[in-house]
Amino acid sequence: MKHYPLEHYPRWPFARKAVIFLRAAKTSNEITNRDAGSEEVAYYLLSHAVELSIKAVAQLKIGQPPVRGHDKEELAERYREECQFTPDEFETIKALKELNNGPGGLRYENQPQREFLPSTFSAGAKIVERLLENFD
Repeated sequence: MKHYPLEHYPRWPFARKAVIFLRAAKTSNEITNRDAGSEEVAYYLLSHAVELSIKAVAQLKIGQPPVRGHDKEELAERYREECQFTPDEFETIKALKELNNGPGGLRYENQPQREFLPSTFSAGAKIVERLLENFD
């Protein structure tokens, strides 16, 4: 992913926010920044970056604001054609949804339904980066 300044996305607020959340997720996931419980923050930020990047591509491709909602799996299914998700990407999106499921998701004291796997983080970041390439 090219590192454009945030001003690169003036007409695409979902893309701009996805970049911000992805950068924050990567920073909080760096080994030097990790401590007990920090994976909840990193994965929450990444999960939100995935949601925002799906909405950004949907808006770009369909020419109007995407549907409201926060269910990444539903958004990925609805905008499957616009985002061209692979089966592996769908599985990663589902894994991130299950980590961030429940009332308030990872923002509050909920029990994640999956493990915080490094491979899930890496795959999720790649999804966001691939989707943001639509704005190069």
